[in-house]
Amino acid sequence: MKGNQLNNSIVAKSDVRLLVAEDNPFNVELIKIMLDSLEYPEAVFVTTGRQACEACNVQQYDLILMDCNMPEMDGYEATRHIRTLESSVSSMLCHRPSIIIAMTGDSMPDNQEECRKAGIDDFLPKPFTIQHFKNVLQRWLPESD
Repeated sequence: MKGNQLNNSIVAKSDVRLLVAEDNPFNVELIKIMLDSLEYPEAVFVTTGRQACEACNVQQYDLILMDCNMPEMDGYEATRHIRTLESSVSSMLCHRPSIIIAMTGDSMPDNQEECRKAGIDDFLPKPFTIQHFKNVLQRWLPESD
C-alpha cells in the first residue's frame, strides 16, 4: 500500500506507541498475547472507531491496528478522520502520520482498494498467525538492537 515506514528509521520496541482498535474480546486477548510474546510495549486498546479517533486527538501513535468492522464508526471512517486530523496537525507541528494497519476478515481486492482510499497503509487478514503478525510489524517498525 503506501510507504509510511516510520520515516525509514530504526526504533527500539520500548519506544513504539501502539493503538489497537478492536471490538472482539477474543481478538483483543489474542493481540495482547502476541504483542507480549513479540516484546512490544503495552498498547492502548479501544473498541470503537470513535474511541480510536478520540485517542488520536490526545496522543500520537506510531502504529495503529484498526479493525475494519466496529460499532459506532468503522475502521475506514475512523482512518479518514485520523488522516484529516494528522494533516492539520502535521502542518502545524511537523508530525509524521501514524502507520495504520487494517485487520479484516475480508481481503478481497475491493476491500483492499477501500483500505487504500481510506488512507490505510497495509492490512492483516484475519485470522492471522503470530508469524504473519510479526512480519507486518517488522515491515513497518524496523527494530534497533
